[in-house]
Parts: sequence; C-alpha cells; structure tokens
Amino acid sequence: MTYYDDLTNDKKRVNAFFKAIHRKVHGVCYDLGTGSGILAKEAGKYADYVYAIEQNPLIIDKTREYLEDYDNITFIHDDATEYEFTGKIDVVICEMLDTALIDEEQIPVINNVVKYTDNDTTFIPKAVYSTMQLINTQVMGICYYEDNHPKYTALSDETRYCDIELNRYNNPEYEKSVAIKVNSDGLLNAIKITTYTLLTDDILLEPTPMLNPPIIIPIDDMGVVRGDEIMINIKYTMGGGLNTIQTTRKRNN
Repeated sequence: MTYYDDLTNDKKRVNAFFKAIHRKVHGVCYDLGTGSGILAKEAGKYADYVYAIEQNPLIIDKTREYLEDYDNITFIHDDATEYEFTGKIDVVICEMLDTALIDEEQIPVINNVVKYTDNDTTFIPKAVYSTMQLINTQVMGICYYEDNHPKYTALSDETRYCDIELNRYNNPEYEKSVAIKVNSDGLLNAIKITTYTLLTDDILLEPTPMLNPPIIIPIDDMGVVRGDEIMINIKYTMGGGLNTIQTTRKRNN
C-alpha cells in the first residue's frame, strides 16, 4: 500500500473534504497537488471543469489513468509552485497540508496561485490555525505524535498562536513569541504543535491519521510550577521542512 492509498483510506479526512467540495465547488476548479486525483474526481461532479495539477513522477501515470474517463477533468503534469494559470479561477482545492504548514508546499503553492485569483475565488481549505502546548516527554529530536506515541505529560493547555488565511499571500518565514501559563508542576522539555483546518466557515477538521499529526519539538529543560508564565519563541519556514524549526524559551515571572 502506498502513501497515497493511506491518504484515500483516511475516511475522516476524505469525507470532510468531500463535504466541503459538495458545498463550495462550482465553475472552473483547480485541484493543486492532486495526488491520487480523488478530490479532483469528486470536484468534477459539481464543477463545469476541473484542472488537476501534480508533479510527483511516482504517481502521475496512475493519476492520469484514474482521471482520463472524465470529460470535464484535465490532468496537468507540472509544478504548482511555478505554474502560470490562465482564465478565471472560481475554486482552488489545495490539500498539501502539514502541521503548521512547515513540511509541505501548501504556502509556496498558494503564494503562486493567488497571483491569478480574485476576491470571488473560493479556497478549500479556507484557513488553518495552530496551537502550542507545554509538555514533558522523552524524545531524541523533532517528531510527529502518532498513534498516541510518544507518551507525554501536559504541563499547560493548548494556546492558539498562529492563524493562516489560505486565500492570500503569506510570508513563508514565520516567527512568533508565545506566552503560555503553566497549570501543572514538572520538567518542561518539549512543546507540542497541533494544527486545525478550516475547510469552510463551518467545517473544522482536527488532526486525522493522514492529516496534520501534531509535532513534538524538544526544547531546553526547565523546571516549572503551576502559575509560571513561559515565553516560547518559535520560528520556521512554511514549506521549508522541519529542519527550519528554531525555538528558545524563558520564564516571564
């Protein structure tokens, strides 16, 4: 089973996108980073025409074959970060998501396509937001939290720190200082980043098995007690990869 099979078998993810497509797709639709083509196929039920763009050479033949029987869908083998769009774009579907948009090309792709869209263009997803939580865990480096591993102890609630609208240009170089209140005594040695996806105004998708598993990021050890306020500075490049993540921490009180 391939990575793309795992994506299509993630029913919670797929069903949420199908629901958004049913509500929002019309006119001329682009599916950017179409992968297996499953979202483009669904969009074809509601759009006048769908253009499905994918550059991964490992899947393009299979995807082209999957979509070739649909008269209103055209498959395009190209890089969506550089593609020159023509004509009116009514809807953009772009599921190149990753936690905090760090390790996939959602932002580089969006930053390209918005040069060709207008205020009437609908984007699926519409936005994402991310939260940060202070934790204690045992990890050797940055990792994803999947299948309840690695185990951790929460030292704070989640604090919402980042909102990204996906219908406009976003600077890929992100930096924020986040003040978080400690609610349990312990040894702070990591933070947990969780991303939530707004497919539409009223369809919110939490992490699923194949969408945005939380990231655990080790930080320098610090003993904390309930009531402490910890300032975490985090910076990364959206679309640049996990190795761009940098953090510092200090106590505010």
